[in-house]
Amino acid sequence: DWLTMRGRDTWLTHESFYMAVARCVAYIAKQLGTKSEELDQGLATSKSVEDKIARLYLKNGNDHFLPPDGAAANLSPGPEMSLYSRVVPAAKRCTVLRNYFRRKGHTWPGSEESRFIKEIPDATVNEMVESTELSKRGSIWAFGWSQWHGFNEGIFAIRYALKTLSDNGFHNVALDKANGFSIGTFEYMLSHNATTHWESWWRSEDLYSHNHPMLGASAEWMASSVAGVSLYPTTTGGKEVLFWPRFPNSANYLYYASATQGTRRGDYSIAWRFENLPLDKKMYDSATVTLHIRVYVPPDGKAFFRMPEYSNGEGVDASIKYATVLPNTEETISMSKEECQRRRKSKDFGFNYNWEMNRKTEQWEKIERKKAIGTPCESFLFHSTLGSVEWSSPETVSGVSVNGIEVPLGPGLYDVLIDKWQLKPEVKKYEGRIGDIPDYYNAEDVGPYCADSDTLDWNIEDATYLI
Repeated sequence: DWLTMRGRDTWLTHESFYMAVARCVAYIAKQLGTKSEELDQGLATSKSVEDKIARLYLKNGNDHFLPPDGAAANLSPGPEMSLYSRVVPAAKRCTVLRNYFRRKGHTWPGSEESRFIKEIPDATVNEMVESTELSKRGSIWAFGWSQWHGFNEGIFAIRYALKTLSDNGFHNVALDKANGFSIGTFEYMLSHNATTHWESWWRSEDLYSHNHPMLGASAEWMASSVAGVSLYPTTTGGKEVLFWPRFPNSANYLYYASATQGTRRGDYSIAWRFENLPLDKKMYDSATVTLHIRVYVPPDGKAFFRMPEYSNGEGVDASIKYATVLPNTEETISMSKEECQRRRKSKDFGFNYNWEMNRKTEQWEKIERKKAIGTPCESFLFHSTLGSVEWSSPETVSGVSVNGIEVPLGPGLYDVLIDKWQLKPEVKKYEGRIGDIPDYYNAEDVGPYCADSDTLDWNIEDATYLI
């Protein structure tokens, strides 16, 4: 797990990818339909490796799914990769997920960060201590990297940490990681004038690149989970797409998102937003609002829309309608892009500060400065030009407590409304910036998703969860 802030569990990584290769052989043989020997060999090998990992990582009643050697308990990947790829046995999934929230962060000994602390005013040090950005490492102050308020995962685990949380009803925690500040976050990069993703979560002025896709799985999660568009797990050649947006508990973190997935059949798009939000932002975690979703399926396209549900799996009634005549989406997209460019050029909505070295005082200072980078823009699917679209009569789909209710969609523009979507507070009882989340690992019920019988084992038709 290259460039993790933890130690690396090379054995788990190697064995898991060996298992994935065997699964790939079985998957391809199944799709070809003429390779029964390879299918049997692939399944037998992958199952053998899967069982070997599970036996070792559950040894001696270790329901944390960590190496049996206690000294290696804080390595990366942790249990997130095995939860995502269906390696953790069904009977242990909820327990392992609960114990996942016991993982903690630590202080960071990086040379650039240590030098930075020495080159900021004492008042700034005190502010960073107050915000828990700095913690004691022995007798000196050091930046603290966080498990739950930021990233520490490397090239592999970053994908599994985010996807596992979002897929298992803890999308709010995944958002907390992405929305964190200080070392190991997007904010940290931007505050040091990043314009592209760094190769590492920490500063490096002489070794690691400042323009690198190393940790880019975080961007894939934004499209597939935050906005909610990805290839359907059992599709081939990108023929089918899954619309499955996950929503924050509170609008304080996020209240709209959108993304487009390109395929050979055309572009699939989704956008969602909370509407009728109260003027008082103090009510963003308690108000009842309207959840509005729009999706676009291109000509000759096919998609599945997973019905919205709360993080506890509770369903909610929704109304769905479709455009009786498709609008000119190319014109709408063009106008939407032009408006976004105007917002960017104004620099009124982007990331607005960065650290700079004062050459006179030889100290770092936080400077407020308008920037285009980070400017949010809404999707063309909510552009004003679509206000004249003629819609079909709405059809009500009743919410149920069964996870994963999916509605098949043919080509067209669809509009989904939920009139009474209840916002609620996020869990905030973290044990400090580098601590764990007792509210979750002490909970008797960690939600319905880890116990969902439809997702307990890997499906031979499923390419998404090969690894």
